[in-house]
Amino acid sequence: MKTHRIFNKGQNVYCLLASHTNPNILLPVKGKILDSKWDPVNPLYQIRIVKFYDNMRFLKQHFFDMNFRHMFENRARKMILKAEDFKTANALEKRLNEKDRERFYVVVESVMCTKTKVGLSELFEKVQLYMISKNLKEVREISARPFFKGPLSIDSVREFDARYKKGWADKFEKGNLNIDKYLNSLG
Repeated sequence: MKTHRIFNKGQNVYCLLASHTNPNILLPVKGKILDSKWDPVNPLYQIRIVKFYDNMRFLKQHFFDMNFRHMFENRARKMILKAEDFKTANALEKRLNEKDRERFYVVVESVMCTKTKVGLSELFEKVQLYMISKNLKEVREISARPFFKGPLSIDSVREFDARYKKGWADKFEKGNLNIDKYLNSLG
């Protein structure tokens, strides 16, 4: 069973917002808990977004097309905002916190919440690594198919691994992840 922290109303939390339309895009945000709904598996929190940790280019590309639940019992829907109305993330944050801010509250799962920004960063890194690895595994398998002869085709998974090492070895040297173990973990 996954353990997760229980937060109180009025508490600031750091969360990963997940959309129903594109669950692979997670937005790291700081929020204030306004309400909670108990669930023995995964409690839910209704939050007011206080701060975005993505740049405006990324937010314009994804945030405005994402569907979020705004109330516990309602269906997910898009924010009633237009990307072209905002030049900066700060301007968007201000808009989400004006007098009519109740329209912009979002519901997040407790497993996507942390107490600190450092905790959020660690959670985001784990989830992103998982999603990148899942997609990389798929690309490796698809590009090594024998019938595929396009410009991105490779002769084998071993060739993919060698090319990957050539391009990404320096990134692995900086961290604590061994590139050979990582490539083996992809299957």
